[in-house]
Amino acid sequence: MKYILLILWMVLMLFGSCKKTNNVSARVLFYNASWSLPGISAEWNGASIISTPLIPGQGSGAADSPYIKVPAGTNLITVKTATSTFLDKNIYATAASGTSFIFFDTSTQAAPARMLQLTDDVSLPDTFQLKYRVLNLVPDTSVKVDIWLVNGNTDSLPLDTASVFDGTTVTAAAVQTFTALSFHGAHYTVKIKKTGTEQVYVSVDNYPFAIKGIYTIIFSGLPPAAGNSGFKLSVLRHPAT
Repeated sequence: MKYILLILWMVLMLFGSCKKTNNVSARVLFYNASWSLPGISAEWNGASIISTPLIPGQGSGAADSPYIKVPAGTNLITVKTATSTFLDKNIYATAASGTSFIFFDTSTQAAPARMLQLTDDVSLPDTFQLKYRVLNLVPDTSVKVDIWLVNGNTDSLPLDTASVFDGTTVTAAAVQTFTALSFHGAHYTVKIKKTGTEQVYVSVDNYPFAIKGIYTIIFSGLPPAAGNSGFKLSVLRHPAT
């Protein structure tokens, strides 16, 4: 009898363990940094996870909560535009961090778009710091910019100087790392300026950066001209949990 009870106990433990594993969630976000893809939708194991296709300059969820919870581990991800399937492959998403899927163009002309799959280190920075990374996904290499956080006339923090397109062959490893920045907590305007000038190409005004916050700043689009909607700028916050 005791052997039967032992076997039953082991089966129940195994079932509970499997059930717990299957319920582990990963966090993923999607962002359309292209100028040519009018709308992006995504499926996870065949189930839609984006209710409205993402237009250029738009990400999943809200800017301060862009992650979507999905089953962790190896899963089939399908990304579609209105006319074609952009991606259909098995990928691995870990529950220990976030994963960002960023779609961007490699040229100012019609050319195949690319996807970056970034691992988001959401470990908190030290007190009185924030973490940030900048993605420059404007595929016009003549566009060179300085990137600033500006609070009034007295407090300005330079994030990057003479930034250009991250490149047609950019790898995730080259851009996914966050940089720590000493910070006392305040609202700042993110300004993208033509290098060496005060000409502002695009800005996000009065953004509420938080102490120990983790952020991705994405500059995308093309210079304003007939047939395109100009530059785009977004600030995405990565919640630690």
